[in-house]
Amino acid sequence: MCSSCSDFQRKMVSFGCSAFLILLAIILGTLWPTLSSRMLRDKLVIKNGSVNYQNWIRTPIPMFLEIYMFNWTNPDELHRYPEVKPHFEEMGPYVFHEVHERVGLVWNNNNTVTFNQRRTWHFDQDLSKGFLNDTVTNLNVISLNVAYFMRDAGAVTKFGTDVILELDGSLLWHSKTIRELLFDGFDDTLLDVLKTLNQTVKIPFDKFGWFVDRNLSDTYDGTFTMKTGADSLENTGILTLWNGADHTGMYRGKCGEVKGTTGELWPVMHSNKTNVTIFASDVCRSLTLQYGEEVIIHDVEGAKYVGDEKVFDNGVKYPEAACWCNSRLDQCPDVKPGVFNASACKYGSPTFVSYPHFYLADQSYRDSIDGMSPNKTKHEFFIAIEPHTGIPLDVRAQLQINMLLQPVKGFKMYEKVPKIMVPMLWFTQRATLTQELANQAKMALVLPELGIYIAIFFGAVGVLLGGIFAFVTIRKWSEQVPYEELLR
Repeated sequence: MCSSCSDFQRKMVSFGCSAFLILLAIILGTLWPTLSSRMLRDKLVIKNGSVNYQNWIRTPIPMFLEIYMFNWTNPDELHRYPEVKPHFEEMGPYVFHEVHERVGLVWNNNNTVTFNQRRTWHFDQDLSKGFLNDTVTNLNVISLNVAYFMRDAGAVTKFGTDVILELDGSLLWHSKTIRELLFDGFDDTLLDVLKTLNQTVKIPFDKFGWFVDRNLSDTYDGTFTMKTGADSLENTGILTLWNGADHTGMYRGKCGEVKGTTGELWPVMHSNKTNVTIFASDVCRSLTLQYGEEVIIHDVEGAKYVGDEKVFDNGVKYPEAACWCNSRLDQCPDVKPGVFNASACKYGSPTFVSYPHFYLADQSYRDSIDGMSPNKTKHEFFIAIEPHTGIPLDVRAQLQINMLLQPVKGFKMYEKVPKIMVPMLWFTQRATLTQELANQAKMALVLPELGIYIAIFFGAVGVLLGGIFAFVTIRKWSEQVPYEELLR
């Protein structure tokens, strides 16, 4: 270095390098926390070009919808209940690749964005246990709904409707293929009767199927408005409106509030042990999950949040959950714990939601039928989140759809049936963080400390060079001074 320089000049260069590195370390160490926060914010705020935006606009994590159907093996024995209980056998899973896309984005001035959600499903035969042409026997949902909607009608109207059921040849149960029951749907002349009878709610489909008209639909899930996190990363992904309102209008008080996230984007959390809330448009309500335990996915640490028995209580065990009851106040609670009345979300149909196999539900639901085997490992609803970035690590969103079978006077096929909750199907939405996304998360997590480590490195090099410079200078100076003068 500087071979033509004088000894003094070389010393000044060495001293300058040392001082520069030490000064750089001090500046970097002082400013880095602010710089890293801005860099992290730019990655996590939902805006064009940010990492979180790219991961949100079209979910990069492989997602799967696994559907299990319940096959009723002895429907002919229903008249012998309770001597012979209805027996159900689980079929599946029937696995579909699932993709979520955000469309129709409108950026608002209050740090929110309004959008629709398009979901796409493709059947995966290799991952499935069964075929779409498999046949399943279970309740005839359409005739059940016709009788249910007419339960309080006059005798003459009931008689006329019952004649239509008889002429149509409807039975209490029927057998359909998986394909018909899920996405394809099937025609039924009774559906037109049902749409005529249910004047209070407009039924928007012409075929019946649990997922009919949903594949590739931009409107089925509704319109969402959520916070982008531009004002605070603690607000990222939080919903403010659904279908233009902050209240669903389907449940009383706080139970009807639109709150939480859609489940794929989470705000930055300072504490792992706070609860998290998902707004599930499938059931038109929020689900609050409780902190469970710490987990590690691809060396990324996160917190696991689980659905407990409080989620599907309606005031029996938890008084604060009483607003989930949709009956008259003097009739609440109207169902036993573990099952949620979702009829307000399902066009008035007697549809109830629970965890799979009535996991965490009142024992009476399982005792009234055969074939239920609740298991925490298989049926627990949970989501694992990396709290500092809000990245979901592992998701198992699992719900069961049930129909209420009950006696209805005036309808021959329903007059003498038992009152039981009949399981129709259960599904799980499954997604696990990939190694590539885990690496991105780890880079974001080390970002705040990276600059500090670099500052320490530069500072250490600067001090080391300064020490060497001081040692060499003192040594040369001591060699130039006579020994006798040093002793004076």
